[in-house]
Amino acid sequence: MSALRTTGLRAATGVAASALALAAFAVAPASAADTTQASVQGQSQQTAAKTQQAKKQRVFKVRTEKQLRMAVRKANKTSGKDRIVLLRSIKFATGKNSKGGAGRGDLDVRGSLVVMGRGKSINAKGVDRVFDVRTGSRLVIKRLRLRNGAPAETESGGLIRSRGDVQVRKSSLLESTVTGAGASGGAVMNDGGMLRIVESRVRRNSSERAGGGIEASGGTTVIARSRLTGNTTGAVPGNGGALHLTGTGSVKVKGSLVANNTAGAEGGGLWNSATGDFTVERTTIRDNTAAGAEADQGGGGLYNDGGVLTVRASNIETNSATGAAGSGGGVLNNLGTLALSTTEVQGNSAPRAGGGIEANGGTTTVVASTIEGNSTGAAPGNGGGLHLTGAGKVTVDTTKVLANTAVEGGGLWNAAAGTMTITGSTISGNTASGAAADQGGGGVYSDGTTSITSTTIDANKATGAAGSGGGALNNLGSLAISGSAITNNAANRAGGGIEANVGSTKVMLTTLQGNNAGTAPGNGGGLHLTGAGKVEVGQSKVHDNTAVEGGGLWNSATGTMTVTDTHLRGNVATGAAADQGGGAIYDDGGALTVSGSTIENNKATGAAGSGGGVLSLGGTLELNGTNLNGNSAPRAGGAIEVNAGTADLADVNAVDNATGAAPGNGGALHITGAGTVTWANGRIAGNSATNEGGGLWNSATGTLTATGITFEANTAPEGPDAYNDGGVMTVNGAVILPGSGI
Repeated sequence: MSALRTTGLRAATGVAASALALAAFAVAPASAADTTQASVQGQSQQTAAKTQQAKKQRVFKVRTEKQLRMAVRKANKTSGKDRIVLLRSIKFATGKNSKGGAGRGDLDVRGSLVVMGRGKSINAKGVDRVFDVRTGSRLVIKRLRLRNGAPAETESGGLIRSRGDVQVRKSSLLESTVTGAGASGGAVMNDGGMLRIVESRVRRNSSERAGGGIEASGGTTVIARSRLTGNTTGAVPGNGGALHLTGTGSVKVKGSLVANNTAGAEGGGLWNSATGDFTVERTTIRDNTAAGAEADQGGGGLYNDGGVLTVRASNIETNSATGAAGSGGGVLNNLGTLALSTTEVQGNSAPRAGGGIEANGGTTTVVASTIEGNSTGAAPGNGGGLHLTGAGKVTVDTTKVLANTAVEGGGLWNAAAGTMTITGSTISGNTASGAAADQGGGGVYSDGTTSITSTTIDANKATGAAGSGGGALNNLGSLAISGSAITNNAANRAGGGIEANVGSTKVMLTTLQGNNAGTAPGNGGGLHLTGAGKVEVGQSKVHDNTAVEGGGLWNSATGTMTVTDTHLRGNVATGAAADQGGGAIYDDGGALTVSGSTIENNKATGAAGSGGGVLSLGGTLELNGTNLNGNSAPRAGGAIEVNAGTADLADVNAVDNATGAAPGNGGALHITGAGTVTWANGRIAGNSATNEGGGLWNSATGTLTATGITFEANTAPEGPDAYNDGGVMTVNGAVILPGSGI
């Protein structure tokens, strides 16, 4: 082994012969090992064994395809780790798809082989794939470009097929294809083995079935600091444009770029199986497309088909699901487990739902991430940022949901059978464009069970003609909001902050501020209840909201609303009619209970607006232990307007409330029509009416009974403390005759 052996060359002499021999295919012994064996005596059996193994390692320097094939054949006959060094780029020229091991067609690797490309290439020229690595074998590729592989129809692995251990380092796998039914892995097929691709490119490869760039059928696959770009799949089934995992395997993609890949159906970038374990870390997934037409297809960037998908510290941006009902422009979790953390999901789109993320059942957790600028189409167009279909579970924690758009649920959308928990997050600047009264939910739309805690829902919009719930819309479901801020949201129809369409809505320890309900009809600036639902507002602040009716809160004709220990301040109702107003609260005939609360400095500002604090229209009103201070209305009922219906007040104080001049009656309380009011115990002080009843005013058909009331410094031209326009009125045991006051 001390001299070089040459193949396919005529022997030469002198310096010229030596140079020619070095340039040709050569086998060189491992000199360090030989020196050790020759010079060291009496070494241990272990050292001798290592040295003997090293003697079997050889280096093959090749220029031609023939030399390359001969080198692989020789390497296959040894048990050592052999190396091939490319001195020139090589092109295959033998007959297409020929058989014969390493001699013809692809190069069968049956041992341990390292191929050093030194920036050169092996161009298969459509003859076959380049390498076929057998079970138990190992192939390492360094600084090598492989391109134009095309094995026989229906075979997988356009450049490399492996059942062994393959490492690709600082190399490129380019422009190869596999065709025919079931053909997968346009560049690489990892068939149950170990695949590592590091600091490499996998580009412009294609497959018929799946894995336009890489197919992993079980086994372990690691992609690190690499670029998977421009790979494509066909349409049957057409999954995993860049990489596809089949079966029970493990895939890790770290520090990489997955961009501009296309899948015929699912997972434009990456696709995980039902039993797969797939991790994406510090990776950008960008501009990938999935064209599947069904509602459970899509996943422009990533698709998880029931397995475990973990995404950390990554960017998922400007991906698309383009099929007719395609969902999950960025990510689609189909009945699996998705854990996404410290990741940005930005600018993705889908026609049906889940512009950023679609969760079809399963469990989806989003933590410390940003979901921004994603959008859905109009079919039906739900969940611009995230959409849950079916009986799944979604958790959104310490996450920003910003500037997403949809028909319903501009930010987030929860299904009727779903459970969504939102904690410590910011939901801001999202838009829902749905035109119907049960559409909207600019920030959050819920058909199911949704819990929102310690979250800010700010500056979201429902922009459709009758869109409702600028901040959140609870549609027939259960919504619980606690310790949160619902601020500066807007809707065209109702519920500038929150729309509750039937169902159960509970708002605790929360601020509703600066929300606007629009004008069509424009009800419930802070919160609006439609239908026979139930609303509880407790220990909260309802400040500076605006609507036509119910600047702060609005209760429906068949609804039940309870307000406890809440501060309602600075809310405005702009309705111009006599039965409009209710600056703080409007009750449209339902059951309204307010206890332990403060209602102050609210206004009804319309031409004949009534009930600066509260307007009850034919409903059942109960006020307990509550203070109404500094509220005002142009027409009547500076603090409270009772238009028909009944009202029971206990331990209620009304101070410094006022009416305007149209006609200006009932500074503290005004009864319109056949209403019945009982007021037991309280202080009525400093209220004023421009015309009649600075404190209390009773209609010609109304009934008002007041007991235990202290009157102080109320003012009006007629009846500074109380005025009876013809009905039945008793104040502190004294009957007030029709047409008179006190």
